[in-house]
Amino acid sequence: MDRLHNYFRSVKYLKLIIGITAIVSMTFAGATLSGFSGYEEDARIIIQWNTITEDQVAGFELQRSTDGRTFLEIGFLHAQGEGSGYTFIDDSIIAKVSGREYFYRLKIRDINGDSELTEMISIQTNISSVNHTWGSLKALFK
Repeated sequence: MDRLHNYFRSVKYLKLIIGITAIVSMTFAGATLSGFSGYEEDARIIIQWNTITEDQVAGFELQRSTDGRTFLEIGFLHAQGEGSGYTFIDDSIIAKVSGREYFYRLKIRDINGDSELTEMISIQTNISSVNHTWGSLKALFK
């Protein structure tokens, strides 16, 4: 009986995951993204996204903001083709401030020069005081 119960429970969770995946898929400027997320790790912010389709996409401009309104380009990754996974590491000095919230979005450019913006995501940094102090000292001697 436990096996049957576990089976139905796993089917229920699988349906939930499939439903969430369908909701998370977004289409922008010829690219269908299956996810766009980020996290803080070792005094850097890791941004990741995956594509399902890339129809005439030239590339992905990553933008960052500290207030959620004014964004600046911090990098560009060329399109690799549908079904690709992308990772961008933001290890600039601005990302080393603990307790600060950063906002990121993608500007997806197509081969005709048109572009479209994704929704923004936010990431809260949480850097230990030891890492913060060491990073500050290293910055002084660069």
